Amino acid sequence: MDVNAIQPGRDFRKAIDESIHKCSVLLAIVGLGWLESRDGAGHKRLDDENDFVRLEIASALQRDIPVVPVLVRGARMPRAEQLPDDLKELAFRNAVELTHARWKSDVQVLVDALKPYLEPCLDPNQAPSSGLPVVPSKPAVTVPSIDRSVLDRISRELAVHIGPIAEVVVKRAAKRCSTVTDLCGVVAQEIEGTPAQARFLASCMRSLTPPRG
Repeated sequence: MDVNAIQPGRDFRKAIDESIHKCSVLLAIVGLGWLESRDGAGHKRLDDENDFVRLEIASALQRDIPVVPVLVRGARMPRAEQLPDDLKELAFRNAVELTHARWKSDVQVLVDALKPYLEPCLDPNQAPSSGLPVVPSKPAVTVPSIDRSVLDRISRELAVHIGPIAEVVVKRAAKRCSTVTDLCGVVAQEIEGTPAQARFLASCMRSLTPPRG
C-alpha cells in the first residue's frame, strides 16, 4: 500500500517510479467506472497528472514494462482518444477479462499469462542464489491421454455455455483426468447453474456415445 511503503517526506512520484522500475509486470484493473472515476472534489482522476493510478500505469508504459489490462464486471477496453497522452499506449495492450460466470478459468488464464514474466530462468542443475541445494522434483505422474477428437467434441459442447475459453479449460483439465466421464464432470463445474451443468453433461454424453448398429 502506498501509505505504508512511501516514507514521510519523500516525493511520492519518485517513489512510485522507483517501485514500478523494479516490477516485472503491472496489472491495470479496469472496472465499469474506470474512465469516469472522480476524486473527492469531483474531478476526473485520469485528468490529474499526480493521480496514483495514472502515475503507476504511465511509468510502466514509459519503461516498456508489460502492462496487462484486467477487465472486471463487464468493462470494455478504453480507446486511445479517451486517455491522456501518457496512457494512450494502454489502449493497445492485450487485455484479460475476469467474469463472474467463468471466474476460475478466467483467473487461471491470467495466472498462466503472467508466468513467463515471473518465473526466473534457472539452470535446473544450478543452486538458487540463496545457496540452498536444489531439491530434485518428484517424477510426474503420467495420466492416460484422452483422444484429441474427444477433447475437441467436449470443447465444442462446453463452448456453448462458456464461450471460446472452453478449449483452454478442457485441455488443462485433461492433464489430470484419466477418463472422459471424469473430464466432463470437472469442466462442467465451470458452468454457472446446476440445470446448465446437467444439460452440458447430457449433450456431452450424447455426442460421445457411438451410434448403435
